[in-house]
Amino acid sequence: MKLGDRLRQIREQSKLSQIQVKERTGINNKTLSNYENNISSPDPYTLKVLADLYEVSTDWIISGQQQSLTKSTYNSLYISDEDLQFLIKLNKLSPNKRRAIEILISDNDNCSQWKNDSYCPTNQVEKSE
Repeated sequence: MKLGDRLRQIREQSKLSQIQVKERTGINNKTLSNYENNISSPDPYTLKVLADLYEVSTDWIISGQQQSLTKSTYNSLYISDEDLQFLIKLNKLSPNKRRAIEILISDNDNCSQWKNDSYCPTNQVEKSE
């Protein structure tokens, strides 16, 4: 696969038209078409602009050797803002409270780890229902 073929592939994976690429980068869509049809090649600066837009490395565009990382793949690798906020709150808890939450969300409903059965998170949930 040639450089132009990779540019077309990643643009289509990004669900962008040539016009949308033009609007976001300032690269003329006829010029982009020439790149994608292997008629001409982008200069290093333009290559970097396209790599940034498509969220892939310039190495992948040039050689195809590095796996492309599309936005959907990128997003699946990272945690949502809501979950991140929960983890930040969890991290600020005392060790005892963190342990209580670990036990509460584990598959183990055994409260033998608690000195006083009334402190068992499972029992607390049952009492409040």
